[in-house]
Amino acid sequence: MSSLDPGYERSIQRRVRLAAMAIITIVACTGFFVLYPEYSHASRALLEVDRLELESGAISLTENRLDSLRTERDHRLGIERDQLREIPSVVSEAYISDALALKVDDGGATSWSIRQLPVEVLTDQSDEKQLKTLPIVVEMEGRFGFLLEALNRVESSNRLIRVRTLRVRKTDESSDLVEANFEIDTVFATGI
Repeated sequence: MSSLDPGYERSIQRRVRLAAMAIITIVACTGFFVLYPEYSHASRALLEVDRLELESGAISLTENRLDSLRTERDHRLGIERDQLREIPSVVSEAYISDALALKVDDGGATSWSIRQLPVEVLTDQSDEKQLKTLPIVVEMEGRFGFLLEALNRVESSNRLIRVRTLRVRKTDESSDLVEANFEIDTVFATGI
């Protein structure tokens, strides 16, 4: 059936094989030199995208934490501003008694006394401006509600005052009176 020369047929088969090998080689080279580098680059890009997504999530968490810390700081600064008291440059017993506002109201207190302790230095001697405290011991006897109100007046006065100790005990089991002893520090500054 075939009238082709066998040598010619082998020549065509050789050319077809060579063309097939050339095509396979071109496809392999294209895959190795073009597609594989692009695939590697795409893989690295995907890894970088994953890393950046994790990092952006961490940044969002950090921003949320910073926002909550800012809110907390603002809240604490507000408390600090509300609680700041004047630090006077002189200390006087009359001023302290007035600042304490310890008055006998409606028989709420049956007795009270104030005793001053020696002045204490709070800051280093080398400082130009020294902070000192005048410790005061207050002893009261009366109804508990009145004593609590007096202590609140002490703490909320316009002077920087710190309650050091507080002791409250009932005077008698059958009575509604209590005895309260508390020691407070009133702060003042020298060398202003």
